Amino acid sequence: MLPIVGGPTTIHQGLAPYRDLFCRAEGFEHVERYVTGLILSPNKTLQGIYDAQVWPGGAQPSRRAMHAAVFEAGWDSDRLLPRHRALVAPAHQGRGREVLSLDWT
Repeated sequence: MLPIVGGPTTIHQGLAPYRDLFCRAEGFEHVERYVTGLILSPNKTLQGIYDAQVWPGGAQPSRRAMHAAVFEAGWDSDRLLPRHRALVAPAHQGRGREVLSLDWT
């Protein structure tokens, strides 16, 4: 696999509406890199994603920094799902797509 040098534009644009839920820009950049790694990296562990990253200027932060940004940072989890629903729902309304629940028993 080629090294990941930054997040693709599509991921950056997709996550941009959530930026204000994070208290620090650096933490949000880690989350963008993490999401990029979940999509592109064959090794979906935090260590595998981190190892695939190339950092600008060679100033590679510690693995702990990425872990803290993704899992411990002061982002507003109570606002995340309502924001996500508000952003995603309009794209799926009025298209005739219904959610079905099936019980195979």
